[in-house]
Amino acid sequence: MRQQILAALATVDDPELGIDIVSLGLVRRLDIEGRTVHVELMMTTPTCPLGGLIGENARAAVESAAGAGWTVTVAIDKSAVWSPELADPAVRSRFERQPSRFEAAVSKFAAGLFGR
Repeated sequence: MRQQILAALATVDDPELGIDIVSLGLVRRLDIEGRTVHVELMMTTPTCPLGGLIGENARAAVESAAGAGWTVTVAIDKSAVWSPELADPAVRSRFERQPSRFEAAVSKFAAGLFGR
């Protein structure tokens, strides 16, 4: 059941980033007790204006996966601090600093100037 629920949560995207909440590392806790599922999420920023929407989408996805007779609660921990290190490695690279166009131009100029 745990894998089914994680798969359902992986269908829920952070609308601003277009990346699912599991790959982003936003699922802090997943507890299954009897026929009750409790999910605790964090947002990429504590003041995320879409937290309620993401939480509601997560609840609906888990309810759909769990089926009738299950109770699903989703809570958002606004005190948790997210960082790219919590994301899957494939996703993490999207958050790495990329050189600006100016830095790239300077590097290209220096390579031409110094034959590198």
